[in-house]
Amino acid sequence: MAHTLESIAKLAGVSRGTVSRVINGQPGVREEVRKKVLAVIREHQYQPNMQARGLAGGKTENIGVVVFGLTSSFLSHHIFYEVIQGIQEHVASRAYDLLLFADRRPYDREYWRTIADKRKIDGLIVMGEDIQDEYLQYYYDKQLPFVLVGKRLASDIPLHCVTSDYRDGVNNAVTHLIAGGRKRILYISGYSGTYHESKRYEGYCDAHRQAGLPVDSRLTVAGDAEEQSAYEVVRQLLRDGEAFDAIFAANDIMALGAVKALQEHGLRVPEEIAVVGYDDIAAARYANPSLSTVRQDKSGLGEAAARMLLSRLSGELDPTTSHDIYIANKLIVRSSS
Repeated sequence: MAHTLESIAKLAGVSRGTVSRVINGQPGVREEVRKKVLAVIREHQYQPNMQARGLAGGKTENIGVVVFGLTSSFLSHHIFYEVIQGIQEHVASRAYDLLLFADRRPYDREYWRTIADKRKIDGLIVMGEDIQDEYLQYYYDKQLPFVLVGKRLASDIPLHCVTSDYRDGVNNAVTHLIAGGRKRILYISGYSGTYHESKRYEGYCDAHRQAGLPVDSRLTVAGDAEEQSAYEVVRQLLRDGEAFDAIFAANDIMALGAVKALQEHGLRVPEEIAVVGYDDIAAARYANPSLSTVRQDKSGLGEAAARMLLSRLSGELDPTTSHDIYIANKLIVRSSS
């Protein structure tokens, strides 16, 4: 026999509402009654309907993760799966389960609403390059607690964000290149118009200003966060005779594409042109030459996001005030610089 709230209530000699309050850990139940209900639940191995609990406003003990990516292959990107690992480790230690929501927008453009409407989760962690303001406004209006991995700006609602300290990380990388005698440093940007891209560029400018060097706009090019794009733009600059003695690329994939273009042009890395990337992907240490890079603590981003969301759910964090957590980066110097 599959038990229900009603049958458990009858066996325990209490009301259905009392059983619901015990299951959801809510106040208003005497301790002896709570123990009696829990004993009946254990004896009959009753498993609450988690979706029904969520719809009723109770706890589901589920944390959701959704990634709104720019391409269909976004989940294969190392950043997302390492962040998700950090999230999983923290929520599991707090007896929560993790639900990964598919991004169905190519097939159902309104699916992002369903995540909040179904309420199978107590809170949501949102990642990706294609997060729209209307998504966040909708989750806020639906009173679904959420945390963003990556900084977003919004004037109408408070946001809770966990992000890498991009500005400081790039400042350290470019300062390292300048300390090595490099004066004309090519900057290869990733996704334009994003918060983290603007902060990376600010770090690039900071390092030049601190060293008393001018920022040459001709040395800023778009790599579109892709290896092939960075390869092609560097190859074209070399053909055009543009002079530079170092490259900073906003991710490691682009840095590897740049190195390939330099080597095909007969240039030695780092003797003639030094290269530094960003992220510290697994391939960076095995490249030839091994790639200097700025290491993001991706698992730390996930853990911090999960910790922030659980603080919101427990009432420790004010939901009406924006909160930001910045995770420090580390410069990893290898053979390419």
